[in-house]
Amino acid sequence: MTGSLGCASSSAPLFEVLSLVRLGVDPALQAKFEPSALNPKFRYLKAIVEDRAPVLLVLGYLDPHPAGDIEVWYSAQREVVKIQNGRIVSTAGLTLDWRSTTFPIAPPTWTEVRADGVDYVRARDEMPSGRYSVTEQVHLNRLLTPPQINLSESMSPDQVGSYVWFSETYDADDGKQVPPAWFAVDLHRQTASVAYSEQCLSATLCMKLQAWPPRKPGP
Repeated sequence: MTGSLGCASSSAPLFEVLSLVRLGVDPALQAKFEPSALNPKFRYLKAIVEDRAPVLLVLGYLDPHPAGDIEVWYSAQREVVKIQNGRIVSTAGLTLDWRSTTFPIAPPTWTEVRADGVDYVRARDEMPSGRYSVTEQVHLNRLLTPPQINLSESMSPDQVGSYVWFSETYDADDGKQVPPAWFAVDLHRQTASVAYSEQCLSATLCMKLQAWPPRKPGP
């Protein structure tokens, strides 16, 4: 799993991470989303789950992996979201969790996606549904224009158009499909990074994730 959403030290003390992430929980403290109010030694994600009020996730540490470091993000309620290359690969503490995600062959990098798209396979375990080894055919597309999704609260029109957008659709072996995912990728940096995404763990549990503070594409 890798991703490039948010910059903390890779070994920030968990108690310090949890104390910082609480800033995003109380609606009365939403002003803390202002970049000037954030501790620059940490990396942050703005997260919206099931259209609830936004919260901040804080990067706890990086778990090295041959296919890309796994980013381990924490909420104030000790919920955990693990991200690899911008994709959610594991969660804990949500109403439905992906306990693990594996790829028989690693997904292509964002720069490797052909104009006609590319397919790969992922397998995952879910709890508490008890669905194990759910295997999905994934079709990854590079989009010519940004997707028709509501970005008014997340990005300005200029920001929307400055990223390269990708979509993923899924075909599960048991017929229980999750909705498509969307990724805004900054291809102007040395390493491509996901600045914004919308991803679902089930048909009803979806989340929007944005690197915070928002950044402009580029080196």
